[in-house]
Amino acid sequence: MTTSSLTTRWIPLFPLGTTLFPGGVIALKIFEARYLDMMKRCLREDTPFGVISILDNKPIESNADAVANFSNIGTLAKLEEFDAIQPALYMTKSYGTQRFKVLNIKQESDGLWMGEVELIDADPEIPLAKEHEKVAALLNEIISVIKNEDLLGEDAFKMPMNQDDCGWVSNRLAELLPLPPAQKNHLLAQSNPRIRLDLISEIIEDDGLRNIVIH
Repeated sequence: MTTSSLTTRWIPLFPLGTTLFPGGVIALKIFEARYLDMMKRCLREDTPFGVISILDNKPIESNADAVANFSNIGTLAKLEEFDAIQPALYMTKSYGTQRFKVLNIKQESDGLWMGEVELIDADPEIPLAKEHEKVAALLNEIISVIKNEDLLGEDAFKMPMNQDDCGWVSNRLAELLPLPPAQKNHLLAQSNPRIRLDLISEIIEDDGLRNIVIH
């Protein structure tokens, strides 16, 4: 069994109104100077940035406000595509790799948020249990709709797909279902992917999300 690293590091943070899970893909249109500089540096140095969720839309005037408004759990994002549309407008595509816990936050002079983070172990591989076959089937339906209607473009997920693994199935459902940011981050924080999938199954049953239609 692996243990979490006790070392910490400072990484650039990208606060968003969504949640990135390991194995997920996120496409971003970048035009702000602080994020353009961050992306160029990540590309040049082959380093990741951290995606964290904005949990509250209250104005942020201090580091203390950021700690309160930002999730303390995030996911490292590896930049794969960085394409110029205009001189100061880029389309980017990144994929989620490893989760982390935010220990401290500070803001640079250019407005970029930096986080001192501790990496969280990757999900252990746990085969899908029989009681999760229904939610796995729901995920397959959603993926089919995405592919057939080209809703998320090419490479909606980092390949290969692993539809027999609790971690992969739970992560894809958690990012695709219409859940509030706080709920998504609660799922992201679960260290046991089977428990994460149990929670998602309960949410689907309790909130009637089984008949979800993607538009």
